Amino acid sequence: MTEKLYYEDAYIKEFSANIISINECERGYDTVLDRTAFFPEEGGQSADGGKISGIEVLDVYEEDSVVHHILKSRPEISHVQCELDFNTRFEKMQLHTAEHILCGIIHRLFGLENVGFHLGTDEVTFDISGVLTREELDRVEDLANEAVFANIRVDVSFPTSEEAEKISYRSKLDLKENIRLVKIGEVDTCACCAPHVAYTGEIGMIKILDFAKHKGGLRIIMSAGRRAVADYRIKYANLRRISALLSEPQHTTADALEKYVADTEALRTAHKQIKIKLAEVKAKGISESEGNALYLLDGFGYDELRAFANIAVKSVGGILLALSDCGEGYSYVIASEKENLSVLIKEANAKLSGRGGGRPNMVQGSFNASLSEIASYFDTDIITL
Repeated sequence: MTEKLYYEDAYIKEFSANIISINECERGYDTVLDRTAFFPEEGGQSADGGKISGIEVLDVYEEDSVVHHILKSRPEISHVQCELDFNTRFEKMQLHTAEHILCGIIHRLFGLENVGFHLGTDEVTFDISGVLTREELDRVEDLANEAVFANIRVDVSFPTSEEAEKISYRSKLDLKENIRLVKIGEVDTCACCAPHVAYTGEIGMIKILDFAKHKGGLRIIMSAGRRAVADYRIKYANLRRISALLSEPQHTTADALEKYVADTEALRTAHKQIKIKLAEVKAKGISESEGNALYLLDGFGYDELRAFANIAVKSVGGILLALSDCGEGYSYVIASEKENLSVLIKEANAKLSGRGGGRPNMVQGSFNASLSEIASYFDTDIITL
């Protein structure tokens, strides 16, 4: 068994240890120490980082009570000095303790269980066994921050199985031995293997960022401590930019943005109607032709291409192609008053790397081919409108 220093003191930043074994593995060198303060990936929390004898620790995992450290290169000495990336460790301590507080309050108020937890590099989530409203979550968040402001002591204990049976605590597993309890005053008591802060005041703040229904319950995205400050800084910088772009005070940007979106949508609709009218005017101005005809109308979407084709097809004796550049190839609307296009388009799509379909007299889609290849296949010239 590895002596787990993170159980004795979560605030250890540096320590010395003896190497028990080193084995080369796919990711580097799997190194076992006689003792460690590096917390392994466990209980939904990612592993600690840092250095052993100046060598980067890539990962830490536990197997059969032995903690393994994956190192980037092989240490040359057996007695090593170790250094944790303590800033990241402390962030995780803040976040994990905050999650305990939130889940403890949710359990006490609503009787819901924590059924999942993930503390990653970019996001922290936990899952609960039922659904809560935004208002209910706001209440939970308020109470959680009151627990932070109260600076409650966080106690860790290792009760025997008999002692644990007399204690009310939360746990995802039915534990029988090696029980480690993390108690946060009257707020929460939970079985947990991870390092935590010593007092809730060290968390600084707790914030529920978002939530969504998940497997019959709720997945909650949260932040706390340093990460919450960083998250607020990013969002505040975005809010300042939006405020400046809209020439609106920050507290009215949402209302101003709603109006801007509505106005933009109205302009987009009006612009589309104008383009459809333009397509119809262009269609009425084309010359009559006996065979196939290909018209290039760049900047037009399918609605405008269809409006063009509905009118222009009457002037074309063969097949009418209305095309527009779509970045990778060409969008098409093809129409004919004589040909059955349902059959024709399958062959054309196969030859011109296309996709699409429609009715016998009109089809739409796109060809991932050059304009000259399309014109050659349909045996027609290109007319740009």
